[in-house]
Amino acid sequence: MIQMALQKIDARMLTSFVEKSLSAETRRKYRATVEDFARFIGHLSPREVEPTHVAAWRDQMRRRNLHDATIIFKLCVIRSLFEYLKEGGHVERNPASTKVVSPPKESETTKGRALSPKEVRHLLAGPDQSKAEGARDYAVMLLMLRLGLRVGEVCALKASGVKWEQGRWTLRCKVKGGRTEVWPLPPDIKKAIERYLELDRKRRQLVGSDGDNAFLFQPMVNYRTLQFAKGISTRMAQYIVGRWADYAGIGKVSPHDLRRTIVTEMLNRGYTYREVQMVTKHKDPKTIMKYDKARENLEANPVNKFSYEDE
Repeated sequence: MIQMALQKIDARMLTSFVEKSLSAETRRKYRATVEDFARFIGHLSPREVEPTHVAAWRDQMRRRNLHDATIIFKLCVIRSLFEYLKEGGHVERNPASTKVVSPPKESETTKGRALSPKEVRHLLAGPDQSKAEGARDYAVMLLMLRLGLRVGEVCALKASGVKWEQGRWTLRCKVKGGRTEVWPLPPDIKKAIERYLELDRKRRQLVGSDGDNAFLFQPMVNYRTLQFAKGISTRMAQYIVGRWADYAGIGKVSPHDLRRTIVTEMLNRGYTYREVQMVTKHKDPKTIMKYDKARENLEANPVNKFSYEDE
């Protein structure tokens, strides 16, 4: 527990630092990172932590063969933690500042895979949409493939997020950073959600997990805790994607690969970074450049067609 990991800091402040994130998955990652760092520094109090300790932790993570993106994230968490402690008067400076501890250079490309349109069709053909579970799995994957939602955003969706406004159906949800964003809801996605909710209606009424404030996507059964008014977990969403990818015979696929798929496919079809950003809700359009694999395609390079003789 965090309280045990850093006993010399007000436990309530540490808990509030972790709990300030709206995403349960992000809170889990923050908690694990703080505990990992606390184990590394051992008996040191936060005031005793020097940049050399943070740099040594960074180097240890490299020896553990963690991905650079993971190390960057963990350093960012600890950097944020010390800024938080500074505001609370627990420390005078930030030993994890980038001015004194340099993070690994972030890659300009993304890892993972983007599915081809054929693989997408095979993936979506798997679930039996005549049954509630299959209709749910289909809608979950479709939202990531068509709207580019992150897995945590899909899991946190509420039924009330589907609204009629500005003359069309829309979907509202909180995204990374706590902002509320709005997407237009195309008819095929709206139909997939309606089909699932209708097939799952009786179960929801029976267990009391219906209504506008209910989670949009729910587990069919929950024998472990017997709590039904909850959304599917990110682990469950990962299982759903992995299960139907295996069924379709397209190999290992993660939920983020589905988000990566729409970004890559839209770029390949000529949409601008700004247009893709309208879908993904990235704060910085430059982030989308990492997905643009076509930049490395020599055959598609415009220099092959450019000429000063053309008017």
